[in-house]
Amino acid sequence: MSAEEFFPTLHRLETLVPELLQVSNHPSEQAKSNCLMLLASGARRWVIVRSLYDCDSEFFIEFETELFNCADWLKKFKEKVDTYQTRSFSDWLFSEYAEPFVNQFIGTLKSRYKLEQNDIDELFSTSIFSVTDRTLRNQLTQLSQLKTQFLERQSINSKATAKKPTHKFRKRSKDAISEFFTTTPNFQVEETLEFFTNEVSTIAQLLFTKINGEQRLFIHHDYVVNEDLRETSADLADRLKEIWKETPTPPLQIAYHSAYLNQTKNYTIYPVCLYYYQRAYYLCAFGQRPQRRANQPPLGWYNYRLERITKHKKLSWNTPHLPFSTSDIINHPEQYKSAYIQQELDAAYGFDFYEQFNLILLRFEANFAQRYINNSFRHPTFEKLDSFQEARTLIEQLELPNTRQLLAHIHAYPDAAYYTLRYRHQDNNVIMRLRAWGPNVEVIFPDELRQRMRQDISDTWKLYKTL
Repeated sequence: MSAEEFFPTLHRLETLVPELLQVSNHPSEQAKSNCLMLLASGARRWVIVRSLYDCDSEFFIEFETELFNCADWLKKFKEKVDTYQTRSFSDWLFSEYAEPFVNQFIGTLKSRYKLEQNDIDELFSTSIFSVTDRTLRNQLTQLSQLKTQFLERQSINSKATAKKPTHKFRKRSKDAISEFFTTTPNFQVEETLEFFTNEVSTIAQLLFTKINGEQRLFIHHDYVVNEDLRETSADLADRLKEIWKETPTPPLQIAYHSAYLNQTKNYTIYPVCLYYYQRAYYLCAFGQRPQRRANQPPLGWYNYRLERITKHKKLSWNTPHLPFSTSDIINHPEQYKSAYIQQELDAAYGFDFYEQFNLILLRFEANFAQRYINNSFRHPTFEKLDSFQEARTLIEQLELPNTRQLLAHIHAYPDAAYYTLRYRHQDNNVIMRLRAWGPNVEVIFPDELRQRMRQDISDTWKLYKTL
């Protein structure tokens, strides 16, 4: 197991101390008075669990025999951490995790248990192992009596003649404990990582853990939005988070400035999710949208740049003359979820997931492909053809108007690397990617995209040929 698997989430502390659920479900002042004590107890049990099962932990304990008692455990624990009685709640739980994780933990403490900052400061400074040996014995016993048992408890002198029965403990199998951690939600961290795309989530987990007490991964967040508009965007994002807590999600009316049309208009939309893409945040929504083409339907999906939403107003589903069908959205929510958007993003390259897609054939110079393209991931539909002959066969099967010219053209490059890709029609992100590859790539088809690249290159050349 690793530090990532042992995030000390509030959900897990509640599993270790079920009494905490009474506080979160009924946050009265009387229940709240015991909250700090229960949280400290949960942290104490969490440390004990790690000492027994996390072999990568600095305080992992191994026993010579299968059965052990509290004295056996405490003796070895003291040997591992001689300052165990003075270490604080925050030191035990967060020394291996980065600041973003701690901030999320604090935010959840405030919202879940209605704690004030002074309560949290007191909790974080608490020396959770400044307790009696009897308390520690009780902690081990509790771990054996929970619904999910972390320890098995066995009587040693259970005969009727014994004045006081003696018990020892046995660790459960690692598989049983591993199952518990893999089936338990990992707090908001995992909820956040779930929405990282293109396998970024595996790397991003390093953001929440330190190595030997030092942060080793940093991500530069390239955000092109003017600083004056960032706070407005953040406020709207917070407002959307509250709106999405309602069931069903209500529609919105927004005032949106389209940079393409250079105009601001009102649109009624059904908001689905936020995406960070190409250095800006977007609200993905279904409903009315800017008409960028004469034949474009007035209703559909659209990506709204967040900082260009100048006004927003929550509407009721009973609002007269909504432009889209209330029953269609409420009765078929699977068609209006972020999972649908991700599915469409995976179907073709480009962020405008609602546009038609087409197949593209690319020719890379062989040496460039060997160094930078082969064995790299660009998109789920980005695939290398096995041979030059396979490229010929593809062109012949499509029966393109200029098939003969294309076959003659690629015949001059039998050693090139050929790739296919599904891309969104006129998506600017596709154009930017092709421009970045420069003369190392050629669009073989479709002709529309090939002509677009030719025109862009010609226009660029005009800028530079005069000096």
